[in-house]
Amino acid sequence: MKIAKYLFAAGLIILVFLSVSSGQDEQKIEIIDYIGRTVEVPDNIDSIVSLDPDSTRILVAIGAGNNISGVEKTAQSCPVLRKVFPQLESLPDVGGIAQGTLSLEKLAELKPDVVFLRGLYPETAEKIQGELGIPCVCTLDSGKKVNDFMKSVQVIGKTVNKESRAEELVALIGSEMDRINTTVSTIPNDQRKRTLYIGPPFTKDMLRVIYNPHLCVYTAGGINVAYTSDNISAGVGPWQTVSLEQVAGWNPDTIFIHGLSLLNPEDVLDSPDWKDLKAVKDHKVYKVFAVSTGYDPAMLVMGTMQMAEIMYPDKFDFDFQLWAEQICQSIYGVEGLPAYMESEYRISEV
Repeated sequence: MKIAKYLFAAGLIILVFLSVSSGQDEQKIEIIDYIGRTVEVPDNIDSIVSLDPDSTRILVAIGAGNNISGVEKTAQSCPVLRKVFPQLESLPDVGGIAQGTLSLEKLAELKPDVVFLRGLYPETAEKIQGELGIPCVCTLDSGKKVNDFMKSVQVIGKTVNKESRAEELVALIGSEMDRINTTVSTIPNDQRKRTLYIGPPFTKDMLRVIYNPHLCVYTAGGINVAYTSDNISAGVGPWQTVSLEQVAGWNPDTIFIHGLSLLNPEDVLDSPDWKDLKAVKDHKVYKVFAVSTGYDPAMLVMGTMQMAEIMYPDKFDFDFQLWAEQICQSIYGVEGLPAYMESEYRISEV
C-alpha cells in the first residue's frame, strides 16, 4: 500500500509539473507592432522567419540571429549580413513579397514562433496569421525619420525578449545621429549642400536617382535636388529615371553614388555628359555606405556621418575609419566591416 501511495503521489507531482510546463509554453505577450496592430506572440521565441531585410539585420545586431530559421532572398545577398552573419546564406528561403515569390507552404513547414514583415504589407500579415496561425509582427514601413527606424528596433527587441540590447542599440544610433544633427543644424538653408544621389544597387545607371529626401542625406544636412523638383513623379521604390537636361538644371554641389552600385566616382568624373556639372568640376563625387534594400543599423549611422563629413569637412575633425570600426563592432561585434565594404565596393574614404 505504501508503494502504491508513493507512486500515486509521484504521479500527481509529474502531472502538476507537466501542467505547469504546458501553461508556461502557452503563455503569450501582447506586442503593439510598428503600424499599431496588436499581436500575441509566445513569451519565449525560439524560431523566427524574417521577411524583411531590415528586420533580419536588426535581429542579428540584437543577438537573435541564431533564432532565425528562414528568410527572404534579399537578406541572403546583403553584403553586410554576409560579412557579419554568414550562416544566413544556408537558411531556407521562403520567398519575398515584393518579388511575388513568398511561399506560404514553405512558411508553414518551418512553423516559426513569429514572422517579421515590413509594415507596407498589413494584408499579408493578416493572411499569415489567419491562414497559418503564425503571429506576424509588422516593422518599419517607409522610414522617413531616424526615430522610425529606432521604433522598429524596439518593436523587434520586445518581441524576441531582447529589449535591453535593443535599447542599447537605439541609444547608440540616437547619440551618433544627434551628434551629427547638432553640428549641421547650425548651417543656414541657403548654405546647405545641394546633392544628387545616383546609381541603384548592382547597376551602372547614372540617370537613376533617388527622388525622396533620403534619410541619410537629410540628416547629414544635405538637400536632395531631385526631391525638390516638380519634374519627378512618385513611382515604385525610391528610384526614378531622369534626363541629362534635368541633371544639368539641378547642377548639384555634391554627387553621392549608392554604395552597392556598379558605378564608381571615376565613371561620373570621366563622363563627357557630366563634365560641366559643379560637383564634377570640383571633384565632389563620392561612393557612400549603403545596403541594397532598406536601412542597416551600422550603415545608417556610417552613411550619414560619411555624407556630413564630406559635405562639411570644416565641421568634423576626427578619424572616420577608426570611428566607423568602433561603431560596427558595437553594433555587430565583428571586426573589419568598414574596411571590407570599402575594398569590396570601392566606398570612398573620408
